[in-house]
Amino acid sequence: MHIRKLFWLLAAIALIQGCVAVNPQPSKDEKASAINVQLGIGYLRQNNLDLASEKLTKALRQNSNSAAAHNAYAILQERLLQLDKAEYHYERATSLDPENAQAANNYGAFLCRNGRELESEKYFLRALDNPLYNTPEYAYTNAAVCLLRVKQTKVAKDYLRKAIASKNDFGPALLALGNILFEEADYRRAKPFLDHYHLVAQPSARSLWLAIRNTLELDSGGDVDELARRLEREFPDSEEYKSWLKIQ
Repeated sequence: MHIRKLFWLLAAIALIQGCVAVNPQPSKDEKASAINVQLGIGYLRQNNLDLASEKLTKALRQNSNSAAAHNAYAILQERLLQLDKAEYHYERATSLDPENAQAANNYGAFLCRNGRELESEKYFLRALDNPLYNTPEYAYTNAAVCLLRVKQTKVAKDYLRKAIASKNDFGPALLALGNILFEEADYRRAKPFLDHYHLVAQPSARSLWLAIRNTLELDSGGDVDELARRLEREFPDSEEYKSWLKIQ
C-alpha cells in the first residue's frame, strides 16, 4: 500500500488560521481587505467558491500587498484548477511575507501535488524555520509525503517522527510512519503507530486492513479479530473487507 493511497497532502484550508496579520496602524483599505480575506476563507471552507472569489478578489483590490489575500486566493485558484494563477499567487504570498509559515507550507504542498517534490521541500523548511508556526506537524508530514514520492525514505521517516514529536496524536503522521515500517517489514515497530492512529483518528478501510495485515505478521490473533470486526462493522462493502474474507 503506497503512502499516496493513504492520504493526500494536508490541505491548505486546514492551515488558514483564524487571524490575518495587519500593520500596527492599518489603513482603512487594509482593514477592509483583512475582513474580506476572513470572509473568503469562510466561504472556501464551505466550498462556496463563487462567494469566496468575490470576497478574495475584493481583498486583493483593497490591498494588493496582502500575503494573506494572495495565499487564500491561490487556494481558490487551485480549487478551480487554474494552476498557473494559483502558482503566481502562492509565490506572491511567500515573497511578500517570507516569514508566513502557512503560506510557505501551502506553496510547498502545491508544488508537491504538481510533481515538483524536491523544489517543495525548501518551502516546508521555510515554514518550520518560523518559531511561531503553531502547526509544524503539517509541514513535517507534507515534507515526508513529498520525499517518499522520490524514494527518500530515511529523511521522510525523520520528518514523520518530528511531526509526531510536535503533536503525538497527529493521525496522518502516525499512519504514514506505520505504513512505511510495514513496507519495510518492521512489523513490531509499526504496530504502536497503527494502534495509536486507530485510537485518535477516524479509521478508513485501508488503515484497518493495513493494521490487520501488520498484526497477522506478528501472529497476534486477538488483535486481528477486533480489527476485523471493526472493518466488517464500518466498511462491510469495501474491497479491504472482501480481501479479509478471502483469507479466512
